[in-house]
Amino acid sequence: MTNKKRLKALCKILKKIVFYPKSIFLVLKDESEYQMKLKKKYGINEFPTVDIREFLYENKAEVDHYTFLDGTSLITDLALIRSIARSIPNCNYLEIGTWRGESIMNVAIEAKHCTSVNLSPDEIIAMGMPEKYALQHGCLIQNQPNITTIHANSNFFDFNSLDQKFDLIFIDADHSYEGVKSDTEKIFSLLRDDNSIIVWHDYGFNTETPRYSVIAGILDGLPQEAHQSLYHVSNTMCAVYTKRKLETVKAQEILIPDKIFLINFNVNPTNQ
Repeated sequence: MTNKKRLKALCKILKKIVFYPKSIFLVLKDESEYQMKLKKKYGINEFPTVDIREFLYENKAEVDHYTFLDGTSLITDLALIRSIARSIPNCNYLEIGTWRGESIMNVAIEAKHCTSVNLSPDEIIAMGMPEKYALQHGCLIQNQPNITTIHANSNFFDFNSLDQKFDLIFIDADHSYEGVKSDTEKIFSLLRDDNSIIVWHDYGFNTETPRYSVIAGILDGLPQEAHQSLYHVSNTMCAVYTKRKLETVKAQEILIPDKIFLINFNVNPTNQ
């Protein structure tokens, strides 16, 4: 299925949910099927959870270029990838799927160089999406010297043409099973070394509810030996691949908070 067909299918699903709320059960049914497939094939249906503090320096993080608008990643998601980039000297970062640019702008503050692979506005409009929606992609990226933007469909893009190895890769593009599997298969060989890390967004529908189709795409897209290095990061919607040996906890159905976050923020105008 092409991205255009997936996008049209998604629009149909959303329209059905709006006008026929009971149709949400069709989506849940599809997820339940992936849940059963995961249990049968891998004997699991979620990754072990690691505390987000494992990736933060002195339990602190800073997030910039945050809009609080629809479709934005959680603050903790951005804190996670920015903190990882900060921990890697001269970090070379690859992002697949750039929305307004909040994630890559945060990483660019810490990384040596960032590469974004994302559909162009023209391609998005050609899929039938509104022009205003298409023009939001990358709108926060303003002449950043350490960010390279490549307009391409990741399903068909030859990532080897980048001729680079990466320390940190963030996958946040097509969240269908097929899209996650394809992106994961293509980028695994681009990791620089054993210290390199992959982060997938939308591992869950929220911080506590796994998204089984995405989990299946990750597992089927990676070599078997990499499965032991997969984690869900607490308080985020992210999964990570890292060869670090981390202490984990089993996710609880009803989570009793074991930490709280202090958030301070300034409000600044965009450069537009």
